[in-house]
Amino acid sequence: MERRVIFHNLITLDEAAKALLAHARPLGVEEVDLLQAYGRVLAEDVYSEVDVPPFDRSTVDGYAVVSSDLAGASELEPAKLRLVGRVEAGDFPSFEVSPGEAAEVATGAPIPRGADAVVMVEYTAERGGDVVVYRSAYPGENIMTAGSDISAGELVLRRCTRLTQREIGVLAAVGRDRVKVYRRPRVAVISTGNELAPPGSPLPPGKLYDINTYSISAAVSEAGGVPIPIGVIGDDPAQFREALRRGLEAADVVLLSGGTSAGPADLTYRVLGELGQILFHGIMVRPGKPTIAAVADGKLIVGLPGYPSSALMIFHSVVRPALLAMQCLKPEPPASFKARLPFKVEGAKGRRTLYPAVLIRRGDEYVAYPLNAESGAVSVLERADGYFVVPENVEFLDEGEAVDVYLFERYTPAELYFIGSHDIFIDKLIAGLNVKAVYVGSMGGVLAVKRGEADVAGTHMLDPETGEYNIPIIRRLGVSGAVLVRGFAREQGLVVAKG
Repeated sequence: MERRVIFHNLITLDEAAKALLAHARPLGVEEVDLLQAYGRVLAEDVYSEVDVPPFDRSTVDGYAVVSSDLAGASELEPAKLRLVGRVEAGDFPSFEVSPGEAAEVATGAPIPRGADAVVMVEYTAERGGDVVVYRSAYPGENIMTAGSDISAGELVLRRCTRLTQREIGVLAAVGRDRVKVYRRPRVAVISTGNELAPPGSPLPPGKLYDINTYSISAAVSEAGGVPIPIGVIGDDPAQFREALRRGLEAADVVLLSGGTSAGPADLTYRVLGELGQILFHGIMVRPGKPTIAAVADGKLIVGLPGYPSSALMIFHSVVRPALLAMQCLKPEPPASFKARLPFKVEGAKGRRTLYPAVLIRRGDEYVAYPLNAESGAVSVLERADGYFVVPENVEFLDEGEAVDVYLFERYTPAELYFIGSHDIFIDKLIAGLNVKAVYVGSMGGVLAVKRGEADVAGTHMLDPETGEYNIPIIRRLGVSGAVLVRGFAREQGLVVAKG
């Protein structure tokens, strides 16, 4: 039996992130079609080679005029101009507008030479080849001049800008159909453990479906990387080395999950020590203390915790910044919301604590409802909107304290929050609605209603003194402004094997 490893040199979460950032550099440049550029990061400064717009254009439907012709024009004393032509969007006028003349122009159409204003069609009328105008105009009115939006030679987008729908629109506007971008980091994803089985296959006794290959691959994609799933490997040194070899050949970064703690069967720390340089093994954080990182063949290898919610929180805190840096993006944290705590939460002395949480919107403020992830509960993945941090030098955060909730993905507030005991009838009742359901037991639900976080709570608490359900306990807790709705009776018993 091999000796267990004891974590002697724990580092902080910030130090772990910095250790990976020190080895994160952009991975090279490639040119892509503009239609494939969404989410990519510019590898060059982009200067416009054209004026935008390339000509003086009308911003309304109306008539191009010489503004001095309309001095003093009004409904009582309109001006009469001779109509000399019409210009549609996409045309280019071959005629000029002289004093006393007007030309009809559509929105976006070029302005004929000689005209210096456009009068909206609502203030005009055509009568037998003339245009009657019922108001004056000032020079430049309703005209966007050539180059007024973007001038030729102007810097329009800087290197290291992430391309979203807005930037891609700008590139198209200046005539770019291809663009140079940084290569996306390829990330091999490996799940370890004899207990894991791939989804889609029958689940043998004692096995669990592999979650991390899929959730971590999705997190890699969100961070701009290209996930390369290697699959599940057992606790076998030969398998482990072969999977790492494949990962290092195929990818720029290798992410493992599981096998990072100090058990005799945990291979990660031993094999990584043979392959390359260990950057750290152990972080002062809960959950995620056994996280390990190494460099082999100039590539980062990170061993994440096995619990899915823990793996994702460590990924966002430590790995995601490095993946962003490899694309020339600032290693900024995910988007966050300021929220208050509904009740006291404990920290871990000397270790930073990451709490998954549900964000509950109440008016103009938010509540961060903590979820217990210590057990590695899979349901946390579905319920948590993000996580908040209890610093290592803080023993607890009190009820009402403000925290920053870092989002896993985009956040859409629910229309209804159900907190309390699980109820299969409620599951059917709320189907199709935008509801966030958090199952924390009857007492947790009633207290959530009392504090204002929950709109509805499932409860089935028997008062031993009166033999009555719910009502005496709700009164004893001082819940006000709530209504108890009777659901249904139930029968409880034991199901045993026949005989």
